[in-house]
Amino acid sequence: MRDPATERRLTYIALGSIGIALLTMGIKYVAYLITGSVALYSDALESIVNVIAAVVALAALRYSQRPADRNHPFGHHKAEYFSAVLEGVLIVVAALMIIREAIPVFSAPRVLEAPATGLAVSAVAMAINGFWALLLLRVGRQMHSPALTSDGHHLMSDVVTSAGVFGGLLLALATGWYVLDPLLACIVAVNILWTGWKVVRDSMSGLLDRAVPPEMLAEIRK
Repeated sequence: MRDPATERRLTYIALGSIGIALLTMGIKYVAYLITGSVALYSDALESIVNVIAAVVALAALRYSQRPADRNHPFGHHKAEYFSAVLEGVLIVVAALMIIREAIPVFSAPRVLEAPATGLAVSAVAMAINGFWALLLLRVGRQMHSPALTSDGHHLMSDVVTSAGVFGGLLLALATGWYVLDPLLACIVAVNILWTGWKVVRDSMSGLLDRAVPPEMLAEIRK
């Protein structure tokens, strides 16, 4: 069981995640409005899922802090795993949404407007998400919080998305191949699908009390 001070810290961080998700969603949408890029639009679209995931993580943390009772003699801490599973599913949904938005643009690639300004704005959102994702992963592992850890993985997948989009748009601008805009969005979406699967798999293992790997078991016995 975690002590009250740790629980409070986790709650504050989860609240911060909601604020960060809302902030970066707004920044990314501005980048899309500036450029008209479908890849940047898809990146902003994924941020909606980030907001939902952050709210779910907070709710799971609050519920998991309830003390043991007659119906739950071992406490409620496993509620965090349900949050982690849901976040994994949301990551997959975000990837599918990106693919849906990108495919129609293959037949009619768009010339980007004010690309330098739009990419600069997008870079700000990427930097904020990268910093917060690393914080969530570090704190989540230190304090054994599946909700924060999965939220950190979720945000890190968002950073990968942004980096892929950023690099793809730079290449499109350099070559004039604007079809790279939707192509990069689809490639990064596949990476997000893999991340979502890993989050769901690891969370389900925690819910089902899956045995540790043999090498770890041997170390514990030793």
